[in-house]
Amino acid sequence: MTGMRELTVIMTGLAFPEGPRWYDGYLYLSDMYGREVFRYRDGLGVESVGTVPERPSGLARAANGDLLVSSMLDRRIVRFRDGEPETFADLRELCPGPVNDMTGDGRGGVYVGNFGFDSESPDGVMAPTRLVHVSADGDAAQVGDPIMFPNGSVVTDGGATLLVAETFNCRILAFDIADDGTLGNRRDWAVFHEMQTEHDLAEALGSGSILPDGICIDRDGALWIADAGGQDAVRVKQGGEILDRVPAPEGRAVFAVALGGDAGDTLFLCIGPVMGSDDPDAARAGSLAACRVDVPGA
Repeated sequence: MTGMRELTVIMTGLAFPEGPRWYDGYLYLSDMYGREVFRYRDGLGVESVGTVPERPSGLARAANGDLLVSSMLDRRIVRFRDGEPETFADLRELCPGPVNDMTGDGRGGVYVGNFGFDSESPDGVMAPTRLVHVSADGDAAQVGDPIMFPNGSVVTDGGATLLVAETFNCRILAFDIADDGTLGNRRDWAVFHEMQTEHDLAEALGSGSILPDGICIDRDGALWIADAGGQDAVRVKQGGEILDRVPAPEGRAVFAVALGGDAGDTLFLCIGPVMGSDDPDAARAGSLAACRVDVPGA
């Protein structure tokens, strides 16, 4: 396992950074509670891409290169054109809770997750939910088997496989991708805790195991995983062996990761207070940091 790396802090004062993606020489990210999307380029600094009033989360690109953003509370995917968001897909009939992380399918469409319950309601109870596939034309459908809080995802194997973090079942799942975007052959890619009771939120939170949040994949097929429960970013190969680790600063946790930079070997980390420790709106204690790693992104 590689030794300690020095983190370079790029941005501070963020409410809750999420969804980082490297596109065309820029690192894009959402500030979820700050309701704004930013992009960063070394030497040019940070600039605002636009605002998403109902909280931005996952990022992807449309077939023509437009930026797509999941708008959480109104359960839409919006497309940015000239700094203004417009609806790409309305998912209110398909997603029982706020939409969250998202990845491109390589064909101009996306896969997007959701919380599985109304997180704004005091009566909301977390439950398994299904991913939604949105085609390049904006047609949307539920796909795959139910997942307990689907989170970060990547498409790999030349577009043949979707990997998705099932945060509160402590594992990474794999699905085969059909030509029409539907998902099949669900299987475990890595299991960090053998759940005694599947879909038991209290067990997952108390397990002390990796709670996988955002993910990205490198050229060796290993995943960098943001561990929302354990504060670090970990590099994991299929089967669950930990190959490398980048710790967050004391009292902070990593919630999302991306590989990018000109050589593809910069690991960007979205960092914030440990879960439940601060009010993100008030604290503004989130940051974007980066370090060099040994294997570049896929």
